[in-house]
Amino acid sequence: MMWFRLIMIGVFALTAVNIFSYQGIEIVYAITDFIKNKQ
Repeated sequence: MMWFRLIMIGVFALTAVNIFSYQGIEIVYAITDFIKNKQ
C-alpha cells in the first residue's frame, strides 16, 4: 500500500508544479503587456 501513497504524492506534486508554472507564465505575459502599454 506504500507505493499507492507515493503515486498519489507524485501526481499531486506534478499537478501543483503544472499549476504554478502556468500561473508564472500568465504573470510574465501580464507584466510584458503592461510594459508594452506604458511605452
